[in-house]
Amino acid sequence: MLPLQSRIKTTGTVPFRTKRPESAKIIFLSMEGCVTEEEYFRCVSAIFSDIETKIKFISVADEAARTPYKRRTPEQNDMLSRVRPKQLVERIDTFKEQNSDYQFEAYPEDEFWIVTDVDKNWSDEKVSPTENKTFKEEWGEAVAECREKGYSYAVSNPFFEIWLLLHHDQPSEKDKSFAVSDEHPYETTNHFRTRLSELGAPLRDKKHINSSNYSDEKIKIAIRRAEELHKDKEDLCPRYFATTVYLLLKKIVEMLPEETSSKDVT
Repeated sequence: MLPLQSRIKTTGTVPFRTKRPESAKIIFLSMEGCVTEEEYFRCVSAIFSDIETKIKFISVADEAARTPYKRRTPEQNDMLSRVRPKQLVERIDTFKEQNSDYQFEAYPEDEFWIVTDVDKNWSDEKVSPTENKTFKEEWGEAVAECREKGYSYAVSNPFFEIWLLLHHDQPSEKDKSFAVSDEHPYETTNHFRTRLSELGAPLRDKKHINSSNYSDEKIKIAIRRAEELHKDKEDLCPRYFATTVYLLLKKIVEMLPEETSSKDVT
Protein backbone atom coordinates (compact mmCIF):
# COMPACT_ATOMS: atom_id res chain seq x y z
CA MET A 1 0.00 0.00 0.00
CA LEU A 2 1.30 3.42 -0.89
CA PRO A 3 2.21 5.78 1.95
CA LEU A 4 -0.32 8.54 2.51
CA GLN A 5 1.99 11.23 1.15
CA SER A 6 2.11 9.61 -2.31
CA ARG A 7 -1.58 8.83 -2.63
CA ILE A 8 -2.75 12.33 -3.37
CA LYS A 9 -1.33 12.80 -6.85
CA THR A 10 0.41 10.65 -9.41
CA THR A 11 2.45 12.87 -11.71
CA GLY A 12 2.19 16.59 -12.17
CA THR A 13 -1.26 17.84 -11.20
CA VAL A 14 -3.20 14.74 -12.27
CA PRO A 15 -5.32 13.52 -9.32
CA PHE A 16 -4.72 9.93 -8.25
CA ARG A 17 -8.47 9.40 -8.52
CA THR A 18 -8.33 9.45 -12.33
CA LYS A 19 -6.22 6.28 -12.33
CA ARG A 20 -9.13 4.32 -10.86
CA PRO A 21 -12.59 3.45 -12.27
CA GLU A 22 -14.80 6.52 -12.10
CA SER A 23 -17.43 4.85 -9.89
CA ALA A 24 -14.95 3.18 -7.50
CA LYS A 25 -15.40 3.76 -3.80
CA ILE A 26 -12.63 4.36 -1.25
CA ILE A 27 -12.95 3.52 2.43
CA PHE A 28 -11.00 5.92 4.65
CA LEU A 29 -10.07 4.80 8.17
CA SER A 30 -9.35 7.01 11.18
CA MET A 31 -8.16 4.65 13.91
CA GLU A 32 -7.44 4.85 17.61
CA GLY A 33 -4.44 2.52 17.44
CA CYS A 34 -1.48 3.46 15.28
CA VAL A 35 0.05 -0.03 15.67
CA THR A 36 -2.29 -3.03 16.12
CA GLU A 37 -5.27 -1.65 14.22
CA GLU A 38 -3.23 -0.18 11.38
CA GLU A 39 -1.17 -3.35 11.01
CA TYR A 40 -4.35 -5.42 10.95
CA PHE A 41 -5.95 -3.35 8.19
CA ARG A 42 -2.73 -3.35 6.20
CA CYS A 43 -2.88 -7.13 6.51
CA VAL A 44 -6.51 -7.07 5.28
CA SER A 45 -5.59 -4.93 2.29
CA ALA A 46 -2.81 -7.37 1.40
CA ILE A 47 -5.14 -10.38 1.72
CA PHE A 48 -7.76 -8.67 -0.44
CA SER A 49 -5.16 -7.31 -2.85
CA ASP A 50 -7.74 -6.65 -5.57
CA ILE A 51 -8.96 -3.66 -3.54
CA GLU A 52 -5.71 -2.71 -1.81
CA THR A 53 -5.83 0.82 -3.23
CA LYS A 54 -9.37 1.34 -1.96
CA ILE A 55 -8.48 1.19 1.74
CA LYS A 56 -6.79 4.38 2.93
CA PHE A 57 -5.50 5.34 6.36
CA ILE A 58 -6.18 8.80 7.71
CA SER A 59 -3.27 9.61 9.94
CA VAL A 60 -2.00 13.07 10.74
CA ALA A 61 0.63 11.33 12.83
CA ASP A 62 2.52 9.29 10.21
CA GLU A 63 5.77 11.22 10.56
CA ALA A 64 5.50 11.31 14.36
CA ALA A 65 4.84 7.58 14.54
CA ARG A 66 7.95 6.84 12.48
CA THR A 67 10.14 9.07 14.65
CA PRO A 68 12.00 7.15 17.40
CA TYR A 69 10.46 7.79 20.81
CA LYS A 70 13.50 9.60 22.23
CA ARG A 71 13.62 11.98 19.26
CA ARG A 72 9.97 12.99 19.22
CA THR A 73 9.12 16.61 19.85
CA PRO A 74 6.44 17.61 22.39
CA GLU A 75 4.20 18.46 19.43
CA GLN A 76 4.63 14.96 17.98
CA ASN A 77 3.85 13.32 21.31
CA ASP A 78 0.73 15.46 21.61
CA MET A 79 -0.33 14.47 18.10
CA LEU A 80 0.09 10.77 18.84
CA SER A 81 -1.94 11.09 22.03
CA ARG A 82 -4.94 12.61 20.24
CA VAL A 83 -6.84 9.38 19.67
CA ARG A 84 -10.08 9.89 21.58
CA PRO A 85 -13.18 9.32 19.39
CA LYS A 86 -13.91 13.03 18.99
CA GLN A 87 -10.33 13.59 17.88
CA LEU A 88 -10.62 10.76 15.35
CA VAL A 89 -13.60 12.58 13.84
CA GLU A 90 -11.53 15.76 13.73
CA ARG A 91 -8.81 13.87 11.86
CA ILE A 92 -11.30 13.03 9.12
CA ASP A 93 -12.41 16.65 8.88
CA THR A 94 -8.80 17.85 8.64
CA PHE A 95 -7.91 15.18 6.10
CA LYS A 96 -10.81 16.14 3.84
CA GLU A 97 -9.89 19.83 4.06
CA GLN A 98 -6.25 19.16 3.19
CA ASN A 99 -6.75 16.61 0.40
CA SER A 100 -9.11 18.13 -2.12
CA ASP A 101 -7.42 16.17 -4.94
CA TYR A 102 -9.46 13.16 -3.85
CA GLN A 103 -12.49 15.05 -5.26
CA PHE A 104 -14.71 13.97 -2.38
CA GLU A 105 -17.76 15.92 -3.59
CA ALA A 106 -17.69 14.02 -6.89
CA TYR A 107 -17.57 10.66 -5.09
CA PRO A 108 -20.37 10.55 -2.50
CA GLU A 109 -20.03 6.76 -2.34
CA ASP A 110 -16.78 7.10 -0.37
CA GLU A 111 -17.01 6.00 3.26
CA PHE A 112 -15.27 7.43 6.31
CA TRP A 113 -14.90 5.28 9.42
CA ILE A 114 -13.53 5.77 12.89
CA VAL A 115 -12.29 2.59 14.61
CA THR A 116 -12.19 2.76 18.38
CA ASP A 117 -12.32 0.73 21.58
CA VAL A 118 -14.67 1.40 24.46
CA ASP A 119 -11.85 1.61 27.02
CA LYS A 120 -12.94 4.37 29.40
CA ASN A 121 -14.88 6.34 26.79
CA TRP A 122 -18.14 5.62 28.61
CA SER A 123 -16.86 6.67 32.03
CA ASP A 124 -17.82 9.70 34.11
CA GLU A 125 -14.16 10.55 34.57
CA LYS A 126 -13.16 14.04 33.45
CA VAL A 127 -11.30 14.19 30.15
CA SER A 128 -8.66 16.44 31.73
CA PRO A 129 -8.24 18.75 34.73
CA THR A 130 -8.75 21.74 32.44
CA GLU A 131 -11.93 20.49 30.73
CA ASN A 132 -15.27 20.30 32.51
CA LYS A 133 -16.40 17.37 30.41
CA THR A 134 -16.51 13.61 30.97
CA PHE A 135 -15.34 10.92 28.58
CA LYS A 136 -18.96 9.80 28.27
CA GLU A 137 -20.11 13.28 27.27
CA GLU A 138 -17.34 13.60 24.70
CA TRP A 139 -18.21 10.15 23.36
CA GLY A 140 -21.79 11.30 22.81
CA GLU A 141 -20.55 14.33 20.93
CA ALA A 142 -18.35 12.17 18.68
CA VAL A 143 -21.21 9.82 17.82
CA ALA A 144 -23.52 12.77 17.11
CA GLU A 145 -20.90 14.32 14.81
CA CYS A 146 -20.47 11.05 12.93
CA ARG A 147 -24.20 10.81 12.33
CA GLU A 148 -24.41 14.44 11.26
CA LYS A 149 -21.48 14.18 8.84
CA GLY A 150 -22.28 10.73 7.49
CA TYR A 151 -19.23 9.05 9.03
CA SER A 152 -19.44 5.47 10.25
CA TYR A 153 -17.90 4.05 13.41
CA ALA A 154 -16.72 0.61 14.46
CA VAL A 155 -16.64 0.02 18.21
CA SER A 156 -15.05 -2.88 20.10
CA ASN A 157 -16.26 -3.52 23.64
CA PRO A 158 -13.91 -3.64 25.43
CA PHE A 159 -10.86 -3.76 23.09
CA PHE A 160 -9.89 -4.21 19.44
CA GLU A 161 -8.16 -7.44 20.49
CA ILE A 162 -11.55 -9.14 20.76
CA TRP A 163 -11.95 -8.67 17.02
CA LEU A 164 -8.60 -10.42 16.54
CA LEU A 165 -9.69 -13.18 18.92
CA LEU A 166 -12.77 -13.92 16.82
CA HIS A 167 -10.52 -14.96 13.92
CA HIS A 168 -9.21 -17.82 16.04
CA ASP A 169 -11.85 -18.86 18.58
CA GLN A 170 -15.35 -18.43 19.89
CA PRO A 171 -15.43 -16.11 22.92
CA SER A 172 -15.65 -17.73 26.34
CA GLU A 173 -17.77 -16.56 29.25
CA LYS A 174 -14.55 -15.29 30.84
CA ASP A 175 -13.86 -13.20 27.73
CA LYS A 176 -17.34 -11.72 27.88
CA SER A 177 -16.95 -10.75 31.53
CA PHE A 178 -14.59 -7.91 30.57
CA ALA A 179 -17.22 -6.03 28.55
CA VAL A 180 -17.97 -2.48 29.68
CA SER A 181 -21.59 -2.00 30.69
CA ASP A 182 -23.68 0.11 33.04
CA GLU A 183 -22.92 -2.47 35.73
CA HIS A 184 -19.29 -3.19 34.85
CA PRO A 185 -16.78 -0.34 34.41
CA TYR A 186 -13.71 -0.47 32.18
CA GLU A 187 -10.70 -2.34 33.51
CA THR A 188 -7.24 -2.85 32.09
CA THR A 189 -6.23 -6.46 31.44
CA ASN A 190 -3.77 -8.63 29.53
CA HIS A 191 -6.42 -11.33 29.24
CA PHE A 192 -6.98 -11.04 25.49
CA ARG A 193 -3.29 -10.90 24.66
CA THR A 194 -2.86 -14.07 26.72
CA ARG A 195 -5.76 -15.70 24.88
CA LEU A 196 -4.21 -14.87 21.50
CA SER A 197 -0.88 -16.31 22.63
CA GLU A 198 -2.55 -19.53 23.78
CA LEU A 199 -4.24 -19.79 20.38
CA GLY A 200 -0.93 -19.46 18.55
CA ALA A 201 -1.53 -15.92 17.32
CA PRO A 202 0.40 -13.80 19.83
CA LEU A 203 0.86 -10.06 19.58
CA ARG A 204 4.57 -9.30 19.42
CA ASP A 205 5.68 -6.69 21.96
CA LYS A 206 2.02 -6.59 23.08
CA LYS A 207 0.90 -4.73 19.94
CA HIS A 208 2.32 -6.04 16.67
CA ILE A 209 0.37 -8.64 14.74
CA ASN A 210 1.79 -11.42 12.56
CA SER A 211 0.04 -11.34 9.19
CA SER A 212 0.55 -15.10 8.74
CA ASN A 213 -2.07 -15.63 11.46
CA TYR A 214 -4.82 -14.08 9.30
CA SER A 215 -6.43 -15.12 6.05
CA ASP A 216 -9.49 -14.62 3.85
CA GLU A 217 -11.19 -17.56 5.54
CA LYS A 218 -10.39 -16.38 9.08
CA ILE A 219 -11.65 -12.88 8.34
CA LYS A 220 -14.97 -14.30 7.16
CA ILE A 221 -15.18 -16.52 10.25
CA ALA A 222 -14.61 -13.45 12.44
CA ILE A 223 -17.36 -11.58 10.60
CA ARG A 224 -19.85 -14.38 11.25
CA ARG A 225 -18.91 -14.67 14.92
CA ALA A 226 -19.09 -10.91 15.49
CA GLU A 227 -22.47 -10.69 13.76
CA GLU A 228 -23.81 -13.39 16.07
CA LEU A 229 -22.54 -11.47 19.12
CA HIS A 230 -24.16 -8.22 17.97
CA LYS A 231 -27.69 -8.89 19.25
CA ASP A 232 -29.32 -5.55 18.43
CA LYS A 233 -28.21 -4.53 14.94
CA GLU A 234 -29.67 -1.04 15.44
CA ASP A 235 -27.41 -0.41 18.44
CA LEU A 236 -23.98 0.54 17.09
CA CYS A 237 -22.50 1.05 20.58
CA PRO A 238 -23.29 -2.30 22.26
CA ARG A 239 -22.91 -2.27 26.05
CA TYR A 240 -21.95 -5.93 26.14
CA PHE A 241 -19.14 -8.04 24.68
CA ALA A 242 -19.27 -7.24 20.98
CA THR A 243 -17.43 -5.55 18.16
CA THR A 244 -19.00 -3.79 15.22
CA VAL A 245 -15.72 -3.93 13.27
CA TYR A 246 -17.45 -6.71 11.32
CA LEU A 247 -19.69 -4.08 9.70
CA LEU A 248 -16.60 -2.37 8.31
CA LEU A 249 -15.12 -5.67 7.10
CA LYS A 250 -18.38 -6.55 5.37
CA LYS A 251 -18.14 -3.24 3.51
CA ILE A 252 -14.60 -4.10 2.47
CA VAL A 253 -15.57 -7.61 1.31
CA GLU A 254 -18.47 -6.16 -0.68
CA MET A 255 -15.96 -4.20 -2.79
CA LEU A 256 -14.17 -7.35 -3.94
CA PRO A 257 -14.63 -8.46 -7.56
CA GLU A 258 -17.60 -10.80 -7.85
CA GLU A 259 -15.50 -13.92 -8.44
CA THR A 260 -13.46 -13.12 -5.30
CA SER A 261 -16.38 -12.29 -3.04
CA SER A 262 -18.68 -15.10 -4.24
CA LYS A 263 -18.29 -16.91 -0.91
CA ASP A 264 -21.02 -15.46 1.28
CA VAL A 265 -19.84 -14.08 4.62
CA THR A 266 -23.19 -14.45 6.31
